[in-house]
Formats: sequence, C-alpha cells, structure tokens
Amino acid sequence: MAKIVKFFLFFFLAVFLWGGDFDKNFSNFDKNFDNSSKAVKEKFHKELKDIYLQTSIDKNKIDRINVLKRLVYSSKALKLNHKGYESELNLLGDNYESYINQKINLSKFIPKNSKIVDEKVALEQDEKTKTIIEKSQNSNKQNDKNLNQKNDNIKEKNTNNKKIITTKESKSYEVNKNIRLRLKSVDKTDTGIKLIFNRHISEDEIKKFALKSKEYRNVIDIKAVNNAKTSKILRHLSDEIRIAQYNPKTTRVVFTQKNSFNINLKYDENSIFIDIKNPSNSKNLTIPPVAKTSSSGKKTAQNKKEPLKIDRKQRTIVIDPGHGGKDSGAIGNGLKEKDLVLKISQFLGDELKSMGYKVLFTRNKDVFINLKDRTAFANKKNADMFISIHINAGPKTKSGSLLSGVETFFLSPARSERSKNAAALENKGDIEDMNHFSQETYLNFLNREKIIASNKVAIDIQKHMLNKVQAKYNVKDGGVREAPFWVLVGATMPAILVECGYISNKNDSKNLASRVYQKLIAEGVANGVDAYFLKNE
Repeated sequence: MAKIVKFFLFFFLAVFLWGGDFDKNFSNFDKNFDNSSKAVKEKFHKELKDIYLQTSIDKNKIDRINVLKRLVYSSKALKLNHKGYESELNLLGDNYESYINQKINLSKFIPKNSKIVDEKVALEQDEKTKTIIEKSQNSNKQNDKNLNQKNDNIKEKNTNNKKIITTKESKSYEVNKNIRLRLKSVDKTDTGIKLIFNRHISEDEIKKFALKSKEYRNVIDIKAVNNAKTSKILRHLSDEIRIAQYNPKTTRVVFTQKNSFNINLKYDENSIFIDIKNPSNSKNLTIPPVAKTSSSGKKTAQNKKEPLKIDRKQRTIVIDPGHGGKDSGAIGNGLKEKDLVLKISQFLGDELKSMGYKVLFTRNKDVFINLKDRTAFANKKNADMFISIHINAGPKTKSGSLLSGVETFFLSPARSERSKNAAALENKGDIEDMNHFSQETYLNFLNREKIIASNKVAIDIQKHMLNKVQAKYNVKDGGVREAPFWVLVGATMPAILVECGYISNKNDSKNLASRVYQKLIAEGVANGVDAYFLKNE
C-alpha cells in the first residue's frame, strides 16, 4: 500500500512540475504529424493526451482548446473516437473547423505540409486535358463538333485554379479547389440522403464502388473532411447508412443491405443527392414500426428486438478470474477466492456466449498469472471489454467482519478509504508487477474516453447484478467505486473489476458458496454488459 501512495505522490508532483507552455509541442505536431509513420503518429497522439491531462490540472483554457483541436485531428487520422474531444471543444466556444482552416492557410506557406497535393495533381491533369482538346479543335473542326456532342451533358473548363462546371440545364458554378472540401451535414430525403458541403463539388472528388460479402455495400469516397454530426442512419430505404472519416483526406459513406441494390448521385452546387434504388425492404423501411398491416404488432416486436443483435458476434469479452495458483486471494470461512471466482467466471462465460458474444478467459484452471499479462492478453486479442472477477474481504476485526455487499470498480485514483483497502487487498498478490507500470503507463490509462466508458460499464453491471441477486438474497449495494487496481492498468478497452461479496462475512460467504448465487451474479453481470453495448453502440 505504501508503494502505491508513493507512486501517486511522485506522479502528481511530476505533473505539477511540468511546464504549461506547449507552443513547441503544438508547432512540432503541426509541422510533422501528417508526414509521419503510423507509429510516430501514435506517439504524437499520446503526447497530446499527456498535455490534455496537464491542462485539466492547470486550467489553462487556451492550451486546453489548442490540445483538443489537435486531439480531434490525430484521433481522426488514427481512426480513434474523437467525439468526446470535439464536444468539449465546442463547449469551450471553439470548433475543429478553425484548426483545419489554420492548417490550410499554413500549407500555402509550407508546401511540404500541404494537404491539397492530390488536388494540385488533379488540376495538372485537367490542364493536360485542356491542351489536348485545344489541339484537337485546331486540327479538326469535325472532331470539335463530335466532342461537343459527347460532352453535351457536362462540360468542364479550367480557369487558373478554378474549375467551371456547366450542366445541360445551363447552370454554371465555380469549383475552387484551393478551399478544402468539408462535409457539413447529412439530411434524409424521400429517396435517400442529401450531403451538404462548404463549397461546390467536382465529380473527380468523388469515387463510387460496391463491395459484396455477406451483405451488399455501396460505397462513396469523397475527398473531404467530415464535420457532419450524423454518423449513422438506420432503416431508411437501406438497412444502414454510415458516414465516417475513412482517412485524413477521405470521407466515406457506406450503404448496407442484405440484397443487391443501386445508388444514383445527383450534383447541385454544394450538395449531393444520393438516391437509393431497388431497396430490398421496400418503402416500409422509412415508416415507423406502426405499419398499416395485420402483422404490425409482430413487426413492432421485431423492431424492438433488432438492436439486441447488433455487433454481438463481433464483440469480444475477456473474463479474468482473479488470483489463481500460488495466489489464493482472500481466504475466509473455509473458502478461497481463487476457486469461487473461477466458477463464477465460467458461469459468466456461458451466459455471454448464449447471448452471442465471443468470450475469452485469462485462465480457465487453477494457475497463477501475472497482473500485467492479464490485460496484455486482452489487448492482444483486441477485446472490447475486460471484466475481472474478485471477492472482497474485510479487516480481521469485529467491524471488518460486518462488511458485506457487491461492488463494481473502475480504474481511477482511489477516492475513499474503502476503495483503497479493496485495491490494496487485490494488488498485493503480485506486488512486484507494480514496478512494471511506469508513470507513462499510468498516464495512458488516465485518458478521458476509457475512464468514462469504464464508469458506464460499471454502472450498468452493478445495476443488473443487484437486480438478479436481490430478487432471492439479502445483499447490500456496495455501489460503483473508483480504485487503483493494478490488474486494470494497461487495458486499452473499458475495464472493470467486480467484487461479488465479502468472504469474511458469514452471510456473504454462505451465498458465495451457493451455485444458485454464483449463477445469479453471472447473469446480472452479463445483462449489464449487454445493456452497456445497447446504449453505447
């Protein structure tokens, strides 16, 4: 326990001594991030997260805004969740677009870092095309006539760095590619969707293709930055429509359906209308579940159940039965923690598998595993959630024997004496591993997304676990708590630790030895996992 306290003191002292002037960091990021390898980009991103943590402490609003802008940018580039950062940036009275505009302006003076190289190449190609056409016109008037007929629908002329689009309806507008194309919003239409941009669009900025796997997908890639708030549209002429930043230069729109279908694109100045043809489920997809059919009740029920199927097969849950082998964990009333948590974990695995989830175990027999190897296993398997199952124990005092109840913890600096005691008890089984977790690793877990996600998981699991066990047993609600459990350090996914009761309490230990109680705990935890994914899909 003393080592933990010393570590926290060292960490916070180091943070406070860290200077608040991050201009050099930001300048280095702006100059080098775009041209770096993925590994270097990840280092840049981690450095930004460390700066973000520091701004939480020193309350420097300007640095906070600057780091948030770059965190959104790096998160998008690395295909990480950026919404939390962008929301906070908006709350602070700024926006991500101002940073993009800043980069565009800088790129004019730093050609090496220009983010519109592809657009310059396209313009050069247009100039070549123009020269060829002019030669053709001079050499053969008949060819010129045929060319005009061929391009009756759309004619293109280049003027300096601007492209003039002329349609057969005689509308004409300029496309200025020196302005970075940005998707501003997405609206539903009766026949599909409408994409609205910050400027006029050229056809050569759009690529359309189809993918066929288990489901049919029509894909549109647009050379644009995605600033639209809409990321998903369900059951609107297509089973699913997704809009996302595919890479720093490309916004991707994907239409998914079980059967083959087509999409048509129509351009109107700064908008694209995408019409969905031959939808497999007919127009009823756009109508709410209250359909005018005799089986509307069944359809409504199906629509309510449908979200339960979303991504379950693609979700991997790692279950970690605490302790094992030479480490018995807590001992009391003739019971060992390592044996009880293995049984509960196996019941939990069965429940989650029956729901459709992919389940992996850090151990499925009585063996000892280092703390760092448990989360390393989950990271290697790209798990979506890490659940460590444990049993608590109170001090060997009269008051300690009265402690009881179920609790769910998520990783964070300890907030209460009870949390500290619980963490100290679980950490001591592999205390030499604590030296493995450096300050860098500690900073890594203290990131905003994971703390929030882990807190949400803990709330759902605690709620559903209580719903199950309290229906049959008199069990106290120990609540959702924060504590520095080292077994959770290093997990790159939401990670929580469940204390299923107190082995030192006579009533709790009697329950823990019961197969019925063990199954109810497992069912409750599984229901909590399911509830979390449903709400945070």
